[in-house]
Amino acid sequence: MHYNNMYKYLIKELFMEIAYLEIKDDIEEKLFKSYDQNWIKKYNCLPKYQGCYNIAALYNNEVIGCATLGPQRWTSPLDAYCDVFIHWIDVKEPFRRKGIGKNLVKLLEKWAKENGYRQIRAWSSVNAVEALHMWYSLDYAMCPASEIIKNSDGKVELIVKGYRYAKILNTKLENTKNFLNNELIPKAWG
Repeated sequence: MHYNNMYKYLIKELFMEIAYLEIKDDIEEKLFKSYDQNWIKKYNCLPKYQGCYNIAALYNNEVIGCATLGPQRWTSPLDAYCDVFIHWIDVKEPFRRKGIGKNLVKLLEKWAKENGYRQIRAWSSVNAVEALHMWYSLDYAMCPASEIIKNSDGKVELIVKGYRYAKILNTKLENTKNFLNNELIPKAWG
């Protein structure tokens, strides 16, 4: 690549204006134009129950990335505790490696911390190599794990190897919210 062309490309990328907006009805319509609506619904990638926060990255009024999170109660004997889980994070291929995914995660972290959650968690497959490095660079604790996907009959359909991630947001328990009485918040495993 000629240096002048490379310089123009770098300048253009530096001044790319990305808007980060909470996903409401108007943004959701744009999200469904950029991503497969059936897939989003099938895998519950856009949670909307109490305590959820979903954001999108837009460039030229088009959704180029998104991140969604929702609270999850722990199972017994820790079912008095709740944290948030990042259900879905994605950045469209041409926009990757530009810090958009990191910005989405940082915005989720900020919201979760301000809303009194003690910990934020996520999962990704080993195929998402770029994401693996991103989580590490954002100071998440990482642990190898497998995700077991079952069909509607409860039979194992697929086992996906990946990593679980976690990061403490609020170190003092008195700063965290108690979600014990909210039965609408799903349990972490089941």
